[in-house]
Amino acid sequence: MGWTSQHCCVPLCANSSKYNSSISFHSFPKDMSVRAEWIVRVRREDFTPSKTSRVCSRHFQKGDFVNNPGKLRKLKKGAIPTLFSWNDFQIPAPRANCRALYLSCPLTWL
Repeated sequence: MGWTSQHCCVPLCANSSKYNSSISFHSFPKDMSVRAEWIVRVRREDFTPSKTSRVCSRHFQKGDFVNNPGKLRKLKKGAIPTLFSWNDFQIPAPRANCRALYLSCPLTWL
Protein backbone atom coordinates (compact mmCIF):
# COMPACT_ATOMS: atom_id res chain seq x y z
CA MET A 1 0.00 0.00 0.00
CA GLY A 2 1.35 3.43 -0.95
CA TRP A 3 1.64 6.65 1.00
CA THR A 4 -1.58 8.58 1.55
CA SER A 5 -1.95 12.18 2.61
CA GLN A 6 -2.67 13.01 6.22
CA HIS A 7 -5.54 15.23 7.35
CA CYS A 8 -6.14 17.14 10.56
CA CYS A 9 -9.02 15.69 12.61
CA VAL A 10 -9.86 19.03 14.27
CA PRO A 11 -13.32 20.36 13.29
CA LEU A 12 -13.19 23.36 10.92
CA CYS A 13 -9.55 22.62 10.02
CA ALA A 14 -8.97 21.58 6.42
CA ASN A 15 -5.20 21.12 6.58
CA SER A 16 -3.83 18.23 4.56
CA SER A 17 -0.30 17.05 3.89
CA LYS A 18 -1.29 16.75 0.23
CA TYR A 19 -1.41 20.54 -0.18
CA ASN A 20 0.93 21.86 2.49
CA SER A 21 4.31 20.30 3.20
CA SER A 22 5.20 22.93 5.82
CA ILE A 23 2.61 21.61 8.28
CA SER A 24 3.37 18.55 10.39
CA PHE A 25 0.78 16.03 11.57
CA HIS A 26 0.89 14.44 15.02
CA SER A 27 -0.62 11.21 16.32
CA PHE A 28 -2.56 11.16 19.56
CA PRO A 29 -0.23 10.46 22.49
CA LYS A 30 -0.07 7.05 24.15
CA ASP A 31 -0.04 8.60 27.66
CA MET A 32 -3.72 8.22 28.60
CA SER A 33 -4.03 11.47 30.60
CA VAL A 34 -2.47 13.58 27.83
CA ARG A 35 -4.50 11.68 25.20
CA ALA A 36 -7.71 12.41 27.14
CA GLU A 37 -6.83 16.12 27.21
CA TRP A 38 -6.26 16.13 23.43
CA ILE A 39 -9.68 14.50 22.91
CA VAL A 40 -11.36 17.17 25.08
CA ARG A 41 -9.53 20.01 23.28
CA VAL A 42 -10.37 18.71 19.80
CA ARG A 43 -14.12 18.99 20.58
CA ARG A 44 -15.45 16.20 18.39
CA GLU A 45 -18.62 14.57 19.65
CA ASP A 46 -18.35 10.81 20.29
CA PHE A 47 -14.77 10.79 18.96
CA THR A 48 -12.36 7.96 19.57
CA PRO A 49 -9.03 8.59 17.83
CA SER A 50 -7.73 5.80 15.63
CA LYS A 51 -4.10 5.03 14.86
CA THR A 52 -4.40 7.29 11.79
CA SER A 53 -6.06 10.28 13.55
CA ARG A 54 -3.82 13.35 13.44
CA VAL A 55 -3.75 16.91 14.76
CA CYS A 56 -1.80 19.35 12.61
CA SER A 57 0.99 21.59 13.87
CA ARG A 58 -1.18 24.71 13.45
CA HIS A 59 -2.98 23.81 16.71
CA PHE A 60 0.19 23.92 18.85
CA GLN A 61 2.22 26.81 20.25
CA LYS A 62 5.78 27.29 18.93
CA GLY A 63 7.10 26.32 22.37
CA ASP A 64 5.40 22.91 22.12
CA PHE A 65 8.01 21.65 19.65
CA VAL A 66 11.45 20.17 20.25
CA ASN A 67 14.13 22.32 18.62
CA ASN A 68 15.52 19.99 15.91
CA PRO A 69 16.65 22.16 12.98
CA GLY A 70 16.60 20.24 9.71
CA LYS A 71 14.77 17.24 11.19
CA LEU A 72 11.14 16.18 11.50
CA ARG A 73 9.02 18.37 13.76
CA LYS A 74 8.48 16.59 17.04
CA LEU A 75 6.23 17.63 19.91
CA LYS A 76 7.58 17.92 23.43
CA LYS A 77 6.30 15.30 25.84
CA GLY A 78 2.97 16.43 27.32
CA ALA A 79 2.26 19.08 24.63
CA ILE A 80 -1.45 19.90 24.33
CA PRO A 81 -3.14 21.47 21.28
CA THR A 82 -4.54 24.87 22.27
CA LEU A 83 -4.99 26.93 19.09
CA PHE A 84 -8.46 26.52 17.56
CA SER A 85 -10.98 28.60 15.62
CA TRP A 86 -13.39 28.49 18.58
CA ASN A 87 -10.91 30.23 20.87
CA ASP A 88 -10.35 33.03 18.33
CA PHE A 89 -7.09 31.64 16.96
CA GLN A 90 -6.86 32.70 13.33
CA ILE A 91 -4.81 30.65 10.90
CA PRO A 92 -3.41 33.06 8.31
CA ALA A 93 -4.62 32.43 4.78
CA PRO A 94 -2.01 30.78 2.59
CA ARG A 95 -0.27 33.00 0.08
CA ALA A 96 -2.05 33.11 -3.23
CA ASN A 97 -0.10 31.54 -6.05
CA CYS A 98 0.94 33.60 -9.06
CA ARG A 99 -1.78 32.17 -11.29
CA ALA A 100 -4.51 33.09 -8.80
CA LEU A 101 -3.12 36.63 -8.53
CA TYR A 102 -2.94 36.92 -12.32
CA LEU A 103 -6.51 35.71 -12.77
CA SER A 104 -7.82 38.13 -10.13
CA CYS A 105 -6.11 41.20 -11.62
CA PRO A 106 -8.26 43.73 -13.46
CA LEU A 107 -7.51 43.81 -17.17
CA THR A 108 -6.30 47.41 -16.82
CA TRP A 109 -3.26 46.10 -14.94
CA LEU A 110 -2.06 44.05 -17.90
